[in-house]
Amino acid sequence: MKIACAAVAIALVLAGCEDKKTGLAPAASSLAPTTPLAPSAKVKKFTIDQAKTQLEMEAPKEHIKASTTAGAGSLDVDLSDLTRSRGEVKIDLTTLTTNTFTGDKASDNEKQTTHARTWLEVGDGADGKLDEKVKEANRYAVYAIRSISNASASDVTKVTPTKDGGDEVRTVSLTTKGELLVHGHKVEREGEVEVGFRYEPGADADKPKAITIKSKKPLRVVLAEHDVKPRDAAGKIAKGSFHLLGTKVADNADITMDLHAKPGAP
Repeated sequence: MKIACAAVAIALVLAGCEDKKTGLAPAASSLAPTTPLAPSAKVKKFTIDQAKTQLEMEAPKEHIKASTTAGAGSLDVDLSDLTRSRGEVKIDLTTLTTNTFTGDKASDNEKQTTHARTWLEVGDGADGKLDEKVKEANRYAVYAIRSISNASASDVTKVTPTKDGGDEVRTVSLTTKGELLVHGHKVEREGEVEVGFRYEPGADADKPKAITIKSKKPLRVVLAEHDVKPRDAAGKIAKGSFHLLGTKVADNADITMDLHAKPGAP
């Protein structure tokens, strides 16, 4: 079950200017709930308890790297037909931290992290504090899974398990399609993921103890669609920083995700 998300989420800046909204995605404060296509005894609910993302933005003058370390969400997984599964993944953008610089320049990551969170309107800037309601409204990048296709196997219970440490694992690759909400704007996105259904040795095939979800390839997020621009601590557009866009900061972000979910409702 994909997380595109999430990706997502983690936009550092956007291409464009305040007056030109080219490519700006529709505004939204939330996404509609997503549920399985039909009731089934094989549908199991899982809660996402670990969520990590890695982000890379490669511009001519700088290759920005960043990560997030927290998230939430739930998955309704139909073990007999994965294409009927649905879910929602939330990535906590307040945990966004850059790790672009190393060695003698490692301290520059702190300043870059502050800029990134300010532009996303999820953190305070160096010159002041952002309204708490604004920060909370933008805190999560949310990915609602609306459909699943290209599953390497639709029935998990019929997949031959392999050994991984002390666990048995049934692995399926698939494509998720859904809506991604970042910074008050939503877009349709899809991503390719690998899902691992983990079991205690000898456990019934319909009783996984956990699910892992990992990106098979990076998800590209177009930052301009989410109106993420250089801003000051008050959230006002900082036009003087637009020269960074496309040179030191790329127009797109490539995001990979690594999730863990346990059985049960949130």
